[in-house]
Amino acid sequence: MLFSDLNKIFVTSKIIGKLPKKKIKFISDNSKNISANTLFVVNKNKNFKLSYFHEAISKNLNTVLTNRHIKNSTVNQIIVKDIDKEILKLLKIIKPFPPISSVAITGTNGKTSSTWYLSQICKINKYPSKLTGTLGYFIDLKKIKESSLTTPSNLDLYQFAYSSNRKSYHYISEASSHGLHQGRFKNIKIDIAAITNISHDHLDYHGNFSSYVNTKLSLFTKILNSKGVAVVNSNLKIYKMIKKKLKNRKIKMITYGSGDVYFFKNNYLYLYIFGKKFKLQKFNLENNIQKENLECAIACALAMKISAKKIIHCLKMLKSAPGRFETINYRKKNSKIIIDYAHTPDALENVLKNFSDDKFKPSLVFGCGGDRDKLKRRKMGLVAARYANKIYITDDNPRNENPKNIRKTLKKYCPNGFEISNREKAILLAISNLDINDTLIIAGKGHENYQLIKNKKIDFNDFQIAKNIISQL
Repeated sequence: MLFSDLNKIFVTSKIIGKLPKKKIKFISDNSKNISANTLFVVNKNKNFKLSYFHEAISKNLNTVLTNRHIKNSTVNQIIVKDIDKEILKLLKIIKPFPPISSVAITGTNGKTSSTWYLSQICKINKYPSKLTGTLGYFIDLKKIKESSLTTPSNLDLYQFAYSSNRKSYHYISEASSHGLHQGRFKNIKIDIAAITNISHDHLDYHGNFSSYVNTKLSLFTKILNSKGVAVVNSNLKIYKMIKKKLKNRKIKMITYGSGDVYFFKNNYLYLYIFGKKFKLQKFNLENNIQKENLECAIACALAMKISAKKIIHCLKMLKSAPGRFETINYRKKNSKIIIDYAHTPDALENVLKNFSDDKFKPSLVFGCGGDRDKLKRRKMGLVAARYANKIYITDDNPRNENPKNIRKTLKKYCPNGFEISNREKAILLAISNLDINDTLIIAGKGHENYQLIKNKKIDFNDFQIAKNIISQL
């Protein structure tokens, strides 16, 4: 579609300027995503700053769709009354074909791993799929581009999930609490909604835990199709409440952890699917976190009509998501170094407990992000003090907050921790101090290959740093 074709679509609009005979490649309300082929959306009802408009102009912007007249500008303007209605009309013309099926997975932790496992199950069984989440945008697990958000904007989501031709895909998405609260799934059909867990996170944004929970549950109460399928972790404390809400909507439910889908280990490892027992060979679960995330992915795959036989066949081929339980073997000391994204109290506790027993506790490198939920720092410090042996408190992504204050809070609740501001030096000391048959958890950043310090994005990769250190010791 050309910009000049918009005259015929927005017939009741006021058009200022001459729309060019140039192809529209993308519609965006983010000034960072602009090019000469982007239709830029400016909504007066949202927090829009003129600086965003000037940034868009610097990137060769030529046409704006807006519900207000922007003064003193030579950019072409299409001014409409109901901007949401007109955008949806345009999207349905440009991207008329919905996904074959769509899956959205929410939860405090486990979203990335569950969607990653599900995408692998799809790829191995030749179910074409698209994926959006913390790790970026993927088609059949081939990375298309990075993502700055766990759940991209509504316009980005729609244009990626829907297609311009009938060759469609199954669409898989992480559903963050911010994304759900800000309506990023608006007008996007969700056939399968899943929840991994609920624990403390983002309370600086949501205000309190109850509001955070209700936002997560909106995926099931407001967004999931009435004829869709809900995939729910039976281990959730709010399981009965979710079950009641789904019953009120007459939504079909698949339960994992127990009930419909779950692993069971006796002398052998078994997978139960809807009452049938499958003995698994050449496949082992590494930890309880992997178990729950994989059960979630399997339940979603079943909801997508992928057969139990096909799912079981591919289990031994599945790999963990980047930055989730990534293991480096330190053969010199017969030890393991685990890189994990754990950045919430619950996730940190789970990863530490997974590598603990009555006689052993792993070592830990960790910190907390700046300009974010400050309430969780106390809990993170207490978890580290309880479940870790040698502890190294360092900087995560301090952003514009004084990192010394973050470390000071953690140190208060984790008094035995060594405080080392430089993350690379902290990792070096932690590896150097490893005992024989020891385990070190480097937590908080996982797949991230940068640190955010003030307004700078500095190259930094926990996995590569640890690998380099080992090679030199």
